[in-house]
Amino acid sequence: MALITRYSSDLGIRRLLAQPRDVAPPHDIRVARKHDEASPMHRTLFAEYVAELTDAYDIAAEWWADIISTEEELQGSREKALEKAFDDRVAGAAASPQVVWVIRRYWLKCVTVNVSAGEETGVAAEIFLLQWLIDAGEEELVKLVACMPYWPIGQNEKGNWC
Repeated sequence: MALITRYSSDLGIRRLLAQPRDVAPPHDIRVARKHDEASPMHRTLFAEYVAELTDAYDIAAEWWADIISTEEELQGSREKALEKAFDDRVAGAAASPQVVWVIRRYWLKCVTVNVSAGEETGVAAEIFLLQWLIDAGEEELVKLVACMPYWPIGQNEKGNWC
């Protein structure tokens, strides 16, 4: 099922790839490493991420289509339905709890693998989660992630991602 969105993925991509630079912990790996330059642990983790994000995509796309369909019945037009749905959930299908969970889970897993891999083969989490999807040609998954207005991640009192 094709993802329903009103926004350009390009703007979302630029925003999400730039955001973490402003708030990353000082010890965080900030390397924009390509997939084939990363550690074997990162490459294995990425394959798992793509599989889980694909499952989350299937759930989120259907959930989002149902929301829009319901709104269309209530609003009387497709355009009004889209406007209402996006006003209520600015992230669209990316607001699905399954999508948020996968993104958070793999951000933290990437950080954990970075500790093991070190600076020589580590990769910034936003590159792992989004740029590698772009490089792999995963257009629908990219469109889904790019709907997020921000990464669903924060920092704890010690300045570590959580």
